[in-house]
Amino acid sequence: MTEPSLPDLSGTVVAGKYRVEQLLGQGGMGSVWAGRHVTLGQLVAIKFVHPKLAGSAEARRRFDNEAKAAARIKSRHAVAVHDHGVTEAGQPYIVMEYLDGESLERAIRERGKLPFAEVVQIVAQSARALSAAHEAHVVHRDLKPDNVFLAKDNDGSRHGYGVKLVDFGIAKVVQDEAETGASSTQAGMVLGTPHYMSPEALTASAPVSAASDIWSLGACAFAAACGRVPFEGDAIGDVVLKVCAAPVPVPSKVDPSLPRAFDAWFAKCCSRDVSARFKSAAEAADALLRLEEWSRAERENVTYQFRPLQPSLALMDLELEPAPSTRGRMLAGILVGASLMLGLLGFYVMKRTREADELVRSSLARATASVEAESARRSKAAEEALLLSQKAAAAASASAQARALASQTRPARKPKAPLARPQSP
Repeated sequence: MTEPSLPDLSGTVVAGKYRVEQLLGQGGMGSVWAGRHVTLGQLVAIKFVHPKLAGSAEARRRFDNEAKAAARIKSRHAVAVHDHGVTEAGQPYIVMEYLDGESLERAIRERGKLPFAEVVQIVAQSARALSAAHEAHVVHRDLKPDNVFLAKDNDGSRHGYGVKLVDFGIAKVVQDEAETGASSTQAGMVLGTPHYMSPEALTASAPVSAASDIWSLGACAFAAACGRVPFEGDAIGDVVLKVCAAPVPVPSKVDPSLPRAFDAWFAKCCSRDVSARFKSAAEAADALLRLEEWSRAERENVTYQFRPLQPSLALMDLELEPAPSTRGRMLAGILVGASLMLGLLGFYVMKRTREADELVRSSLARATASVEAESARRSKAAEEALLLSQKAAAAASASAQARALASQTRPARKPKAPLARPQSP
């Protein structure tokens, strides 16, 4: 499908101070042009709504939302908005800082998987922008490699670029919605890119929140480190099924050179239990920057939680030796009770974990069985149709042969004797 044709805006002056120079790119909703401030000479990027959508209330609302959401975020890792409005021709526009570089999507497409140290820096800088957005009550909702821009920056940058988050067109401004009671999402509407969306964003099982952006951040990290999306699929139904029910992929199984601690970090970012994810983007970035230390602390925490399942030496001593006083008996009782409570808690966690795993396996099995049954049905129908056609062809052939044989064996007709003519007297 070709992009709608665009009018040439080169030379147009916007708002009396920005001269449009050349087209940088276009999409279904609009186009981005390079421009320059007529008096300051500052290079800028100007985004226009496509003329065919200029009269759409929804397109205008999203455009206005993008400008206001981006303007609220105070971070050098989020694209800066300088101005916005509507041209004399009725075309909405946004004036933003000019970015020279490439998107993370293009970097992955051209370079494949990126070095892990570089991935860590990209995630850390993206997380700073997300933290600023969440503090301003803005949820991006469409965080993906195509919206993570690697802008050239040769001033002290380790990799020669700095990360900028772009495209807040479908961002959710939580505070404004809470105050006005309005929602930017209609019932049944899926906004975002499914490969990087959280389960609650895909299924509307829970409100989209900062935790949804953390899921997307983890998915972007996986794509950059492994060179492919975490949940693959050509159809949206396949992607939704994998995001919601399939086992969460393990990065080190895709690329064995990745640290095992990254597996645990990714699993926590993309936990289907919203409450089990990192509490903030900053916490996720900090854990990735000190990955080994964080992983060791996580393992020690799990060990501490399950250790009370085994009786301690102190409790064994209390059971073997008579308590010298009422205070000692009370202390022993408290310790035994605490041990039992922790043991029951550990057993409950293990039981719920097994139930969740079984639910995932059964959901995947049902989906696989359904696909296989449908394939078998279609295959059987095709075989029956082929058999019927073969039988019909055989019957037609036999009929033709019988007619030919009958024509060959039919006896020739004897000529009739001429009638005697009466003689005249």
